[in-house]
Amino acid sequence: MVRTRGPHPLSVLTPSFVRFILGMLVVLFFKCMAALFNPVYRRGEGVKWGLVSYVVAMFSLATVYTAMIIHILSISYIDNRNFPGDDESYTGPYGYLYALTYKAINVTPRVAFRLNNWLADGLLVSFLFDAVVARPGV
Repeated sequence: MVRTRGPHPLSVLTPSFVRFILGMLVVLFFKCMAALFNPVYRRGEGVKWGLVSYVVAMFSLATVYTAMIIHILSISYIDNRNFPGDDESYTGPYGYLYALTYKAINVTPRVAFRLNNWLADGLLVSFLFDAVVARPGV
């Protein structure tokens, strides 16, 4: 009898993936803070507190999003894996996620994700806007 290996269960891959994502967030945050506070990168200017608060806000929103999504997946796939659901098509973890669609626990990470994307897009567009305003004839 030949044993074949199936796909890894979610519980095996999740802890290493979660540590990887959270580690990336923390490392990027401290790298950005070091670059904003280091006098070598500031070229004789003062600390740009607007960018510091921007980085803190984006880090906070990304952390809220990641932590809430991990919590939602944990309670749906571990605590409610036998969720009965309302009809036959939505049972188990997917049915529980469907039941949480308009609850605050599910809306909060979606709002944090949208706000974070909005802030990231605004950061990119603001430099273009500053270049156009500084040189209106171009």
